[in-house]
Amino acid sequence: MVKVQKGFTLIELMIVIAIIGILAAVAVPQYSQYTKRARYSDVKLAVSPIKSAVELCYQRNAGNLDCNVLNGNGNTDILSPITPNQLLRAASSDLVNTVALSDSGSGEPKIDATPNVIEGFVATDVYTTVGVVKVIVGENTVTDWKEQQTGGCLNGYC
Repeated sequence: MVKVQKGFTLIELMIVIAIIGILAAVAVPQYSQYTKRARYSDVKLAVSPIKSAVELCYQRNAGNLDCNVLNGNGNTDILSPITPNQLLRAASSDLVNTVALSDSGSGEPKIDATPNVIEGFVATDVYTTVGVVKVIVGENTVTDWKEQQTGGCLNGYC
């Protein structure tokens, strides 16, 4: 009489469990990084309205570099229409702590977005983008924005 084997042997089951364990060891860190990058997009998105306001300011004011600074209290000496309230609204996401506008030091507008210290992010994971200012038809114009490789971008979130 011939015995017919039914089911799996212990070795076969252990091999399957080992393969699943190896796959899980690779997949979990990748998934964690993926979700952090997805959440960091909130920080990157927070600078969009400020980018648009700076570009519009350059167009309306013939490329005046006052567009790189904040118009504190309706100061008419400064051409920039960007106010602290706009920066507060830009930082209205749960993940975004602050959004700041400044001059990069060489005449380009610089926007920094700092994340809240939650979900594994730290205060040094700042997203920074700098406007590329070129002279077109005799006037300064912001033609592009470049992400700076600092803070969150160095950590692979950009």
